[in-house]
Amino acid sequence: MFHFTTWSDHGVADPLSLVVFHRHVIRATANSAGKYTVVHCSAGVGRTGTYIALDALYREGERTGKINVPMYVRTMRKDRMNMIQGDDQYRLLYLALRDAFSGRSKCLKTEKFLSHYQEHSCYTNCGDVEQKQLYSSDIEELLSLRKEYTQQDFISGRAQISANYTESVLPVEEFLCHLSYIKGHNTYYNAVLLQSYLEKDSLISAQYPLPDNTEDFLRLIKDFDARVVVFLCPLKDIESTSKWYPSEGQTKFDGMFYIKNLSSSKASNVTINKLNIQPTSVKTEKTNEKGRVLVLSSDGATRCGPFFVVYNVLEQISVDREVDIFTAVRQIQIRRPECVSTVEEYQLCHDAVAEYLQNDCVYGNR
Repeated sequence: MFHFTTWSDHGVADPLSLVVFHRHVIRATANSAGKYTVVHCSAGVGRTGTYIALDALYREGERTGKINVPMYVRTMRKDRMNMIQGDDQYRLLYLALRDAFSGRSKCLKTEKFLSHYQEHSCYTNCGDVEQKQLYSSDIEELLSLRKEYTQQDFISGRAQISANYTESVLPVEEFLCHLSYIKGHNTYYNAVLLQSYLEKDSLISAQYPLPDNTEDFLRLIKDFDARVVVFLCPLKDIESTSKWYPSEGQTKFDGMFYIKNLSSSKASNVTINKLNIQPTSVKTEKTNEKGRVLVLSSDGATRCGPFFVVYNVLEQISVDREVDIFTAVRQIQIRRPECVSTVEEYQLCHDAVAEYLQNDCVYGNR
């Protein structure tokens, strides 16, 4: 049984996410002895019809090299009325088919990924130019597949240009983390919601707080229930840190918040701080039981991209024992187009995942 959990009764799914789910179903059922696939949603026509059409048309396209979407939808509706409901679902079908036929899946079982990585590393270390170009060709393809946005898609970031570290990385309006309205305060922060491998909108990509908007940074944490906050450089290297970050055991006030540093510890290349951040005025709050993961870098894209890709791929490994770094990058770039835009960052993703798998093998054999 397979359950696509990020498509609610209202609205439509992200096209690429639906394609990723469909690909997983195809791989998992490739050797199934069953003849039929049962597909259902609440009414059994809208989302169900969209998925069935995607599956049938994708298989037809792979077999013949051509598809006819209107004809297939009419064929479905002869057997059941209202299959695919509304323009949004019909448009989603076209977008999903476009994504399905472009940027083909590079998904590998973990063992095969590790074998390919080790072979590639061996050739690269020996100076094999062709092997070195492998990551370059992937990046070129990813950049060609990246969604094109207009200036209107960055309207909030452009209107608040002084609140950004750089004008070259602005949040896409559709995915922007809007701060709650408070009279006399800004509602803008350069941060966007991302999806993890398992959950919709469970990750946040943001820039470091500027000296003048540390209070907005704390509001972002509280408004979006960020239980884990990851800075991808030492706090001491960020100009605004002294305004809001207290030493261990100390408390600081920043605008409407007080922050207490409960504990601080160091591990290999990581400093872990446990903070209690509370508004100075008491109010009832609704919180996500699990909370979100907020990751920050200077511009909200550089360094953040590889972190999110590796985070999502490790979830994929834990659930499905598969690795698809290429598709993980595609999904992140939909919401933060600037993420993982260099060969070095793309290779870093491969290096980190391989390191995890190699350590996993070592510990598993003990």
